[in-house]
Formats: sequence, structure tokens, C-alpha cells
Amino acid sequence: MSAPRDVLTLNVGSATVKAAYYAIDAQGFLIRPAARAKIAVLPEDAHAARSADRWLSQLLVQLPAGAGQPTRVAHRVVHGATRPGPALVTEALMTELTALTPLAPLHQAPALRLIEAAGHRWPGVPQVAAFDTSWHANLAPWARRLPLPASLHAAGVQRYGFHGLAFASVMRQLIALDSALATARLVLVHLGGGSSLCAVADGRSVDTTMGLTPLDGVPMATRSGTLDPGVVLYLAQTLAMPLPEIEHLLWRDAGLRGLSGGSGDMRELLADASEPAALAREHYAMRVAQGIAAMATSLGGLDGVVFSGGVGAGAASVRARIAAQLGWMGLRLDSDANLHGGPAVHADAATISAWVIQVDEEYELLQAVLALEDA
Repeated sequence: MSAPRDVLTLNVGSATVKAAYYAIDAQGFLIRPAARAKIAVLPEDAHAARSADRWLSQLLVQLPAGAGQPTRVAHRVVHGATRPGPALVTEALMTELTALTPLAPLHQAPALRLIEAAGHRWPGVPQVAAFDTSWHANLAPWARRLPLPASLHAAGVQRYGFHGLAFASVMRQLIALDSALATARLVLVHLGGGSSLCAVADGRSVDTTMGLTPLDGVPMATRSGTLDPGVVLYLAQTLAMPLPEIEHLLWRDAGLRGLSGGSGDMRELLADASEPAALAREHYAMRVAQGIAAMATSLGGLDGVVFSGGVGAGAASVRARIAAQLGWMGLRLDSDANLHGGPAVHADAATISAWVIQVDEEYELLQAVLALEDA
């Protein structure tokens, strides 16, 4: 680290693209607080070839001039298979990541287009890819393996897990609040447009609810989550639904949207007094509570639960509804603390601590850049 750097981080989600600009001195310290920008991703942008270059232009307008001349660019890439950490972008890496696109269709292709657009805009500037799957690189073998023949496991049909940058951010902040939590048995509950849970022991992922793809696990805004695989067979074989329609259904029209018959946005569902909206809220809370209990079983006990994500950190009533299903295991929230968003939200009588953390994936992308330069 011999010279100051201007680092631009880019984070493509299913509904937004976020960017942050960091000015770093020669010792790796921030010269000033990060500048941030965010834009919406429209459904029609998902496969538009020119969308990534437009995203860059829209984001740079919101950022300081230095962001337009970065010396490093870091990208969140959802699927990196079993790569244990960030990697410098090369042609070979892009080929490898492109092959994973069918496993994360909402996220992978837009992220790779953004890498290509950044490469065209800033030729010669090193780009770093940080992977959500890397957080789960040390999953327990029984968690990694899906109940399928070994030949399929060897071909890559296995549990990868996602939301890794969010989970890393949660743990970084949580340990800063209470260092004893670094060795605790924790369930990280990331609830947003996409949602997943992670069982953490000694700061490492042991088990998680998402599997081969970000479609698995608890129900989400528009994604089904775990579903009887026989449903897919029935849709294809008996109802003769074409595979592209099934794919669209499971990624775009299921989950909370499917349950409510309308919106998959929890903010809208909380304001909706209709019976379908109430069913969606109840189903969601119960499945998340069951997921927490399952992750606790993976850990052999539980010391704390941590909520994050747009719903997990932003909706006190959803947290309360989930916790109400888990009072039997010692999870009890303090009403006032929960209403105000914590960070500590457990009641005095609780035997399991409860926390609310606002994730900062962009800062984790910065750390990925610094980690590669230190290597």
C-alpha cells in the first residue's frame, strides 16, 4: 500500500444498484466518509445489453468527481461457487462466473455486465469481484451436500448459500458491539427482497437456508423459497406449463406476491388489512421462525439472533411476530427497543440475545480490495 487510492464499489441487487466511493490513504485508512449512490433496477433492465453503462452514468452523477476516475473498482457477485475469497477480475474468471448465471439469474448476468461496462469505461483499472458464496466456503459437509447422488455433487449440484457480504457486515458490526459474540452460536436472519438465514459458530457459517440457488429457503418478496420439487414436476408434466413460465413464476410471482395475490413488498402488506395480505404475513413469520429453530438445531443451541435487511432491520412488527413464535426457546424482545430498532432488542428476561444491524455491503467490498492488496 504505497499510494492513495480511489475505490469505487458497485453492488447489483434484484431491485437496486448501489455504489460507494472511498478515498483511501497510503496506509489503507479512509481520508473522508464514504459517498454513496443508489438507483432502481427496472424489470426491463434485467437483460438489456446497454443497461449497465447507463447505471454507471446515473450513479456517477450522484458521487464526487473522484469516483469518475477510480484506481480500483470492486463488485458484488452473488455466485462464486466455492471460491473462498475475492478475486481479481480476469477473462478466465469472467468465463467461470458466466457459467454460473443459470444458478442466479436475477443477479449474476447484471453484475457481469456491470463489470464489462466498468472495464470499457476505465480500461486498465484493476477490478475485484467479491462473492456472496465465499462466506459459506466452510459449510459443514452435511450442510454442503444435497440428498442426491455423488456424481451430481461432483458436478456442482450442492449447497452454496448466499448473502455472504451482508452476513460478513453483520458480524463485523456485531463484534464491535460485543466482542463475546465472536464465539457465540448465532442465527443471522437477513430479510429483504431476498431472504436467508445463516447458522454461525465461532464467526463462521455452519449452515444456511439457501442452497444451489438464491431461490431456496424461506419465502421471499417474489421468490417461492423451499418448495416441494413435485410441484415443479406437476406444473411441467400435468399442467404442461413451459419451463420459462415456471422459472418466471418461482422467481417473480411466488413468495409474498403469490400468497397475497398482489404485492410482494412487506411495507404494502403491513398496511393491507385484507385476508390474503394477513395470510402472507402469517406464513412469512412462521416460516422464518421455523428457519431460526432449524438453524439453532444445526448449532446445537443458540445464544443470539440477529436481524438485518430491509424487512429484518426495518419492520419492527415483523420481528415481533417472528419472536412471538420462538418464546419457548427464550427469544423475547423488548417492545420499546424493538420499536426503535436497537441495536440490542432483547428483553431483560430473554435467555437469547436479539439484535438489529444495518448491513453495509459496500464497506465489505472495500475490505475485499484491501485484502487482495495485502495478500
